[in-house]
Amino acid sequence: MAAKAGAETKKKTSTQRQKEEEKRERSEKLNAQKSALESRLAAVEALRSGYEIPVLEGQEVEHTQYGPGTVVSQREAVITVRYGNVEKKQKLPFVVAGGFMHLKDSETETQLVHMDDLDKQKASLDKEIQYINSLLGDLEKA
Repeated sequence: MAAKAGAETKKKTSTQRQKEEEKRERSEKLNAQKSALESRLAAVEALRSGYEIPVLEGQEVEHTQYGPGTVVSQREAVITVRYGNVEKKQKLPFVVAGGFMHLKDSETETQLVHMDDLDKQKASLDKEIQYINSLLGDLEKA
């Protein structure tokens, strides 16, 4: 009977080793994915750092809902636009990239759309990295 108990212990140890190996392989795979995502994130951040919110004060714009207007002030990415007798605060680059507002300067408009795209890519990569970090945390607890 003692021999049988020893065999069960050895079998359990083998199963544990297999689980540990699977855990190690999963951890390596997740770390490789995380590293690739971090590299992509660094590239996106480098591209985005080449852009700054353009100064639009004094420029004429066309809003899909409010019509023609003029940018009367700007604080970083928040512009205040006067449409007739009404002033509205709007956020760049979202308002342009979302197609709600058009600028007379198509080059600046294209730049804002590109900035918004890079911001979205960064947010998506940040979420993916956060998810992988949570999976790695769960693996460590197991």
